[in-house]
Amino acid sequence: MKRTSLCLTLGAFLLAAACAGNNPLREETALDRNWGRAVESAKFNQILDPKAGGTDAPVEGLAGRPAGHAVEKYEQSFKKEARELPVSTTTAVTK
Repeated sequence: MKRTSLCLTLGAFLLAAACAGNNPLREETALDRNWGRAVESAKFNQILDPKAGGTDAPVEGLAGRPAGHAVEKYEQSFKKEARELPVSTTTAVTK
């Protein structure tokens, strides 16, 4: 009886350790390596130039027509095309 309860307790402990978030056997992903990078970047840029964005000057970059095409292409990317899906049917054979 003691051996069974010891095995169950040890098994429960190992299962809990395996499910823990800081598992040393789990490989680090790109998301793990870059966690919080966007917040740090935004904070750094605000410290670097706190008055950025305070002007009403037009943004320099793409001209009007190419920018309009880019926006249209972006908006069209959300529209799903109706596709013809293959249909399979099954028939039951009775004897």
